[in-house]
Amino acid sequence: MLILLDLDGTLINTIHPSWKPYKDGISPLSSEILNRLPLINGVENFINSRKSKGDKLLIASDSHPSYVNPISVRLGLDCVSLTDKPNTRVIKDYVTTHPILKDSFDKGNCIMIGDTKLDIEFGRRLNIPTIWFLPYMITDDIKDERDGIGDEMASKKMGPTYAVKSFLDIENILNSPYENLYSIESAFSGHSSTKSVKYSFNRYQDGSYACIRCLARQEQGACDKYARADKYFLVSNPQRSVPFLETLSNGISTYLGQDAIMNEKWDYFTYLTDKESTIPKNKMKEIFDMVSTSITKIQMFKWSEDTNGSLRNRNLYKERRDFLEQYLKIQLPKNISLQDKNVIILDDQLTTSATAWHVIQQLKGLGTKNILFVAMFQMTLPVNNGKICPKCGKPMLLKIRRSDGHRFYSCTPPQYRGEGCGYIEDIPMQ
Repeated sequence: MLILLDLDGTLINTIHPSWKPYKDGISPLSSEILNRLPLINGVENFINSRKSKGDKLLIASDSHPSYVNPISVRLGLDCVSLTDKPNTRVIKDYVTTHPILKDSFDKGNCIMIGDTKLDIEFGRRLNIPTIWFLPYMITDDIKDERDGIGDEMASKKMGPTYAVKSFLDIENILNSPYENLYSIESAFSGHSSTKSVKYSFNRYQDGSYACIRCLARQEQGACDKYARADKYFLVSNPQRSVPFLETLSNGISTYLGQDAIMNEKWDYFTYLTDKESTIPKNKMKEIFDMVSTSITKIQMFKWSEDTNGSLRNRNLYKERRDFLEQYLKIQLPKNISLQDKNVIILDDQLTTSATAWHVIQQLKGLGTKNILFVAMFQMTLPVNNGKICPKCGKPMLLKIRRSDGHRFYSCTPPQYRGEGCGYIEDIPMQ
C-alpha cells in the first residue's frame, strides 16, 4: 500500500505559528531542533510497523524543501515538498516517475492521512480513502483559516473516510478497513461496523444531551470508492429493491444495537415521516419498519396537510428552519409523554442540520431528556478532481444518475446550465 502522509500536525506537532519561518524556508533547521522534534505520540512505531508490512510511506507537505527534507531524513521517509494541496499535479507527477508507487496508486491501493480539510480534499481529488487525524488539542493561538486548523466542522463536512485520534486507531483501520467504515458504508461493502460521523454533541445545564450522527457520506464530486451518494439516490427510487432496503436497514440496526447506545436505555425510536407528495410514498416508514431494535417504535412527527414546497428547494439554513417551523409538527400517540424520556430519531439526510436542530428543539420543549438524531447520509462539501474534457478542454463534473446511482463525468452543455460541449464519459462500477 502507498500511504501519503501530511507532515505538520500529523507526524510532528508543529502547527503553532512559531514554526512558520522554518516551514517557509526563512529560518534554517538546526541539528538541535531536528534532534528534539515534537513527534506525535506513536509515530515512529507506526512508521516501523507499516514498513515491516511492505507499505510505501511518502510525506506530502506544502512546506519548503529546506524544512521538509531534513525532517524526512530524520524520520526515514521519502517526501514531496511544496505540494500545493489540495491540488494534485505535484504528487501525481512524483508518483508517475516512481513505478512502484505508481503501481499501488493505479490499483487503488493508496490512502491519505492528514489533520486538515485541505488534506481530506486532497485525498478526495485523488479518489483515494482519507483518514482525518486529529491527535492534538485545538487552541485559539494555533487556528489557521487558510489550512482549516481549528475548524473541525469543515473537516467533517469535507467527508473523510475515517476519523481518528491515535496511530493505534490508524493501524486498526489499515489492517481492517471495511470493519471501520461508517455503518451503512460498511453494510454495502458486505461487512459490519458501528462507526458513525460524529457530527455534533450538545450538553445541557441539566446534564442531558443532544447529538447528531451520520451513517454514510453522500459525496458531491470526487471521493473515495466507499462513499454512498449512489445509495442515497436509490432511497428515493420507486424501483428500489428489497435486498437494497435490507442492507440499508442492517447498517442502521448494527449502529443502534451497539452497547454504547443500548446502555443509555432509550425509551422511543421514531423517524421523520414523508410528505404526502413524496415518491415513493412512505419511503422512510418502509426503512424504519425494517430496522431491527428492541427500542419501542412510535411515530411522532407529521407534515401539515397544507405543506407547500420542499426543503430541497431551500438552500439556506434560515429558509429551511422557517419551512420546518411552519409545516413539521410533533403529533404524539395518546397517553404518550416525553417528559424525561430518551428518544432516537431517524432521518434520511443531513445537509445544513436545520432539520436536526428543529426536531431537537421541539423535543426538548416537551421535556425530552437525551436525544440522538441519526441521519443515514451526510452531504459532503463539493470537490472537483480537475478532470478536463478531451473534446473541448473544459472542466468536467462528476455527476450521479438519480435513477440508479451510476456515476459519470459530464462536460455539461448550456441546456443543463453548463458551458461545455455535452461530452459524457462513463465511470465503470467499482
